[in-house]
Amino acid sequence: MPIRQLPHTLANQIAAGEVVERPASVVKELAENALDAGATMLRIDITDAGLTKLVITDNGHGIPQHELPLAMSRHATSKIASTEDLFNIHTFGFRGEALPSIASVSRFTLTSRPPHAAEAWQITQDGELKPAAHPPGTRVEVADIFYATPARRKFLKSPRAESRAIEGVVKTLALAHPGLTLTLVEDGAESWHIPAAQGDFFTAMRPRLAAVMGQGFAAQALPVEAQRPEEGAAIHGFVSPPTLHTGTAAQQYLFVNGRPVKDRQLQTALKNAYTDALPRGRHPFAVLFLTLPPQEVDVNVHPAKAEVRFRHGQNLYGLVYAAVRQTLSQTRAPVGAAAPRPTAMPMASTLQASLGLQAPPQKLLKGAEPSTPPTPHSVQPTPTANGHTPAEQAFLGAAIGQVANTYIVAETAEGSMVVVDQHAAHERLVYENLKQQFAQGRITAQPLLMPAVVSLTPADAKLLLAHAAELEKFGLEVESYSPTAVAVTALPQLLGDANPARLVEDVLNDLSDMSPRTTLHQRVEHVLATIACHHSIRAHRRLSVEEQNALLRQMEATPGSLTCNHGRPTTVTISLPELEKLFARR
Repeated sequence: MPIRQLPHTLANQIAAGEVVERPASVVKELAENALDAGATMLRIDITDAGLTKLVITDNGHGIPQHELPLAMSRHATSKIASTEDLFNIHTFGFRGEALPSIASVSRFTLTSRPPHAAEAWQITQDGELKPAAHPPGTRVEVADIFYATPARRKFLKSPRAESRAIEGVVKTLALAHPGLTLTLVEDGAESWHIPAAQGDFFTAMRPRLAAVMGQGFAAQALPVEAQRPEEGAAIHGFVSPPTLHTGTAAQQYLFVNGRPVKDRQLQTALKNAYTDALPRGRHPFAVLFLTLPPQEVDVNVHPAKAEVRFRHGQNLYGLVYAAVRQTLSQTRAPVGAAAPRPTAMPMASTLQASLGLQAPPQKLLKGAEPSTPPTPHSVQPTPTANGHTPAEQAFLGAAIGQVANTYIVAETAEGSMVVVDQHAAHERLVYENLKQQFAQGRITAQPLLMPAVVSLTPADAKLLLAHAAELEKFGLEVESYSPTAVAVTALPQLLGDANPARLVEDVLNDLSDMSPRTTLHQRVEHVLATIACHHSIRAHRRLSVEEQNALLRQMEATPGSLTCNHGRPTTVTISLPELEKLFARR
């Protein structure tokens, strides 16, 4: 078959196969054109999930009459003019493919009027141009989508699925553009109306978070903000606290320079930031905006523009991970507790002595002497002028007893009941203590008077000794004893009289589970979490009220104490109104 030039219509239909996958694709492309035109209001009307008709109206700067025929031509755009522009893109659309592609597979009508034009003009997919009545802005009507390519129409999903896809685009627009008033009308009924946000970003976004992701996330969302001026990169947005999570990653929205993207590396950074804060298989909520110089990101990877390529992807990974991790490290108080954050309070001497929960020393490099822990306050609470003790005024309240020698029950000044899993909570406290020590050099080791010989399989002995230098940094020192045994010569000081054999067995399980792709940070967290578990208050252990209160105070001063090392919750709070409702008092 000889080489031939494709007909104009066929070329546009082929392009439409890449740009226009479904009605939601039409909404996305036309909405981005409206935003590039400076629109602050966008109305989307759909009939039969957009399969019968779809109309998008905006108040942007419009298209002059003489440019309308050119706008319907393929590769015609006002947004780039040279190769240099292609690598310095500041707009959402830039290929000049959307309008001709959409028009080639539908019955298409575009009506537009610039603000200072005397009248509006209308053009159809056939190029017919005529005057029309329309306020300043643009109106695009797309009817009978894929009527010209019936095979494509057969691959569309049910009206309900197509409608949900359009709602997904609306949600993304609402989050990405707080200054945009957005309305969605489905079959004549208004289903979404989100007015333009007012005020600073972190305040103005709360109502939008509620509309898109639910009141629970909007009320609990933690603000994220960080920047790297030397790279011109910054991040801001919201993430969920460790106590709020979901079964899929569908509630994670990532934007790069205002453009919604799906990027595996950024999603991995977010996931790893929650490594020790969420249960296995659970995912956080997130709305994160990354800003970086346009030349640092290539958006010309895919016609749908959902995929991007970064020049320095590892730097962005580090920015996302560090920013989210820093935000999570500041979560101390239980959800719903009032500001301000608590200050660190010295613990009762009984708990310090028996459980090793003293404040981490300032110097923990090998050979350095640990600093003296602060002198504890008296454990006897003293009522203040308002009649409440200091413990009652704290976020987790005052301990009033244990249930099954496992759960601490406390009461706050507001009358809320707080239930704390003592093992899970103490495990987190020990873990954070170990992490602080490790970050400052290495974990203090306590040499054993007599080395403990632990029998292992030859393979396990070889694996453990291969990591001996690494484990020494964790305060666990091992030596070869025989081909089937190792000698444990020192344990982390914080563990006291922990069982060396059990600790070695658990560390070996961690080492066996780690793949070659496991990051250094993940390896550190795995091992520290295992070590922490060996010195946590066990369930069914009776604690005095002094010890219970000391544990609560330390939780309030410890980052991440809302969950244990495995992501399970450490506290449950039932407010006084909730209690009254349970007993039919309101």
